[in-house]
Amino acid sequence: MRTTLTWALALAVAGCGGKGSILDELTASAGQTQGPTYGPSGEPDDSGDEPTTGATTGEPTTTGGPSGTNPIDVLFVIDNSGSMADEQALLAKNIAALVNTERDLRIGVTTTDAGNPRCPQALTTPERGAMAIRSCVERVAQGEFSFNMEDYSYACTDVCDLGALDLVPTPTTEEPEPAVRPWLERTGGVTNLEDQGLSLVQALQCALPRGVNGCGFESQLESMRLALVRSMDAAEPEYGFLRPEADLVVVILTDELDCSYNPAFDAIFTDDRTFWENQDDPAATASVCFNAGVKCEGGAPTYTACPATNYDIEGNPDVADDDAVLWPVSRYTDLLADIQASKTGGARVRLLAIAGVPVGFETGEVPLVFADDPDPADQDFFGIGPGCVLVDPNFPEYPQTARPPVRMLEVGASLGPLEFHSICQDDYSAILATIAQP
Repeated sequence: MRTTLTWALALAVAGCGGKGSILDELTASAGQTQGPTYGPSGEPDDSGDEPTTGATTGEPTTTGGPSGTNPIDVLFVIDNSGSMADEQALLAKNIAALVNTERDLRIGVTTTDAGNPRCPQALTTPERGAMAIRSCVERVAQGEFSFNMEDYSYACTDVCDLGALDLVPTPTTEEPEPAVRPWLERTGGVTNLEDQGLSLVQALQCALPRGVNGCGFESQLESMRLALVRSMDAAEPEYGFLRPEADLVVVILTDELDCSYNPAFDAIFTDDRTFWENQDDPAATASVCFNAGVKCEGGAPTYTACPATNYDIEGNPDVADDDAVLWPVSRYTDLLADIQASKTGGARVRLLAIAGVPVGFETGEVPLVFADDPDPADQDFFGIGPGCVLVDPNFPEYPQTARPPVRMLEVGASLGPLEFHSICQDDYSAILATIAQP
């Protein structure tokens, strides 16, 4: 059932502003007005990095050099809901495309699970931005690759056979005393892996698959924020992850909408049905995540414009940030702008997403189309049709689908040309190669 909301046909980047800005306009008339600076680079070297030769003994001293020489801090925010097994496995299989760079790397991993009233904590154990480096084999043993009584452990075991990942203590600029950190790193060709025979590729292939028992009301943006805030809090294990001289690249892997909500208004997921697509549903569905954060225009079944907006608890659009039931986009654009302002030596902040946009969106050749889902059940569940679809020839009746990441797109646009790529493809290597490109 529709209330005050309508939906959109196509998305095009009309521009971006400074701190706290979002997309000014989303229309169906054109593709991206600016092509992405970092496009696919062709086939990466898939040989893997060299085995480690020892433990990291100190921080890099560079404060920035020519473009493409800064170290890189990479934060992966990985959707660990029940539909993400294949995508996690593909990310792990293709990770050599990122690692095969001469640039120093520091890589942290968290999930999109920041908790939600619809997801009992005893079942989903939300990370809330916490980073952790553990072998997915341990996660398999703890049942984290089970969803709806189905076993998805292949997403781990097809790429990893390590029972554990042990790290050596390392210093940071903020904490010179070495300690075991919740991230992987390589400085000057040397990693923080205790096993000197392991490569960084092997370690990441075990660390990136995060399981499929996470909350299905994903908080991609809030999880990103929580991880970055932890890295600036001296009381947290993640403290010191961010280096002022390093590029920061946040990588979000997800097939869903952002549902980062203000806990003051958590009734929208329980007994307040203002944003429910179907008022007769027995419980809130992911449609709340779309209906409570996107204001679209044009007539059904396809639509003409679709920006994010703030809604208050009564369903009124365009309200002040403090009244928004989902955290406002400015909460995230402001944080990233502040981090950018702290960078030295030309280092910069980027947001790269592998999400629900069509193949070709990254070059501006294919628009993101917004339309009602032709399946009434899926329409009731998500509130909008998919942003991309990939048909599996072996199981054509079960295509891979992903929903359009409107709120994430607006955060990405605040940083410059978009770096959003389709999750609906069977090779991510060219995407991951762009992370280390100047």
